[in-house]
Amino acid sequence: MNFFKINNQANMDLGEIGDLFQSFGKYAQKEFGFKKPPTLNLVSDHDNSLNPLGKTAFYDPQDMSISIFVDGRHSKDILRSLAHELVHHTQNEENRLDVGGYHGEGYAQKNPKLRTLESEAMERGNMCLRDWEDQLKQQKPTTYKEWRNKDMSTKNWKNNELMENLAHKFGLKMDLSALNEAEGTDADEEADAEAEKENAEKEDEKDLTEETSEKYDDNPALKGGQSKLPDGLQKAIINKGK
Repeated sequence: MNFFKINNQANMDLGEIGDLFQSFGKYAQKEFGFKKPPTLNLVSDHDNSLNPLGKTAFYDPQDMSISIFVDGRHSKDILRSLAHELVHHTQNEENRLDVGGYHGEGYAQKNPKLRTLESEAMERGNMCLRDWEDQLKQQKPTTYKEWRNKDMSTKNWKNNELMENLAHKFGLKMDLSALNEAEGTDADEEADAEAEKENAEKEDEKDLTEETSEKYDDNPALKGGQSKLPDGLQKAIINKGK
């Protein structure tokens, strides 16, 4: 069951970020303590998106809804707006939003009580998002990476998340990257080839510097003290003179 009711007015592709909304919402409820999830409105406003200082999101305490402007924004930035407004939602449930005084433009500078509430939303919202993200990276690293992989379908990463949860439950450690067909194959082959080349070069150097015998000492191609050189170097000199 979804945590948020989402009104996707912007017709945004929710395949990737939709599950992040639900996951973060559940986490934020535990952190902030609000009882009823707000309605989430995803809004498109082209003119607003062209304004470098345009609106990002707002909370409506009357119908307990959060509206987020999503045009051209990074998923994490959208989640940051959600986190901020969820703090205001919590403040509303705790009857702390109705403080009176000035509510117009610049209220954060002109109304000390609203400034305090705004400061709380910025600090608690950002830290909650950071804690959730860090926990997700540590507990479900495979799922987190796949959320960032736009080429992977929602079905595929959900299947991998299920496998990861089962492995964790039964105390198993699994390399889920092996389930992705041929992923990383080219890179592995290149790494192997490079390693073989490096080993061959080391063997050549070893041949040139280690073994010493009288095998090539009498060869006329060797001059002066070259008869005392290691066999590998003597052979190289002889071959060069042919």
